[in-house]
Order: sequence, then C-alpha cells, then structure tokens
Amino acid sequence: MKCSANHFLAILGFASSVAADFHILTGPCSIAPGWGGSLSDTTMACPSNYYNCDCLMNGDRAGHVISGQTPTVGIHTTGSNYFELDGMCGVGNMNFYLQGDGSWKFYIAGGDGSEQGTCYPGDNSTKNCNSFSAACSFGNILDCYSYICN
Repeated sequence: MKCSANHFLAILGFASSVAADFHILTGPCSIAPGWGGSLSDTTMACPSNYYNCDCLMNGDRAGHVISGQTPTVGIHTTGSNYFELDGMCGVGNMNFYLQGDGSWKFYIAGGDGSEQGTCYPGDNSTKNCNSFSAACSFGNILDCYSYICN
C-alpha cells in the first residue's frame, strides 16, 4: 500500500494528539437549545485517554479553569498569558504561563517550583457533544505533555 504525503501528515497529526497527556478544549455551548436558551463559553481539560463527551459535558475526570483565561475561549481571543486549572488526574491545581515561543509551561500551584510539563497549540479539531440541556462544540486549543495523567 502506498502512503501519500497527505496520508502521512494525517497519521502524524493523529499520533501527536494521541501522544499528548491531556488536552485543553474550549468552545461555545448552547444551553437549552431550541428553548430560547443562552450561548456560553466553556473550557475543559481532559486526559488523552479519556478524550470524550463524558469528560467534556459531565466533568468526569476533567480540569476546569479557576483563574485567568486560556488563550482562546470559544470564539473570543483573550490575549491571556496565565491561567490556572483545578486539580486533574489526582494532582493539585496547575498554573500555566505563556512562553515567548507560544508554548505554555505549567507547574503545581504551591509546589516546589519544578516544571511539570509543556503545552503546545492544538490542532483546533472539533469535538461536538450534546446532552439533554446543552449542545457544545469544543476546539482542541492546547496539547499538554507531562507525566500527570499517565
């Protein structure tokens, strides 16, 4: 079987997203769609081995932004250079700091100051999730590499 350049790039892109330890996704959610509901921005972090709608919609194994703002929220660019996620994968809260090259270094809040990993811009692939009361479209904005969710 021949493998074209496009196939190779698609496989490489899939491999990089699977190799990440966790992903940070953000997107608009329509609350009570069809019932005159509202539109809100939502940000979630999910382990790569649990990258599904249970994590994104139900918060199962998810991390949530509790301070600062991720680089993009839904359709709005924030220009932020710091954000904090609540505990995910059994660790304490994590502080994320924007670096000059566009990556994000992260550390355990109140920890010993050692770097825990690095996040890189995601591929913005979309994960659509629906529940009884909401419909969301999450974009993969950061792929994070560390030992945290292994």
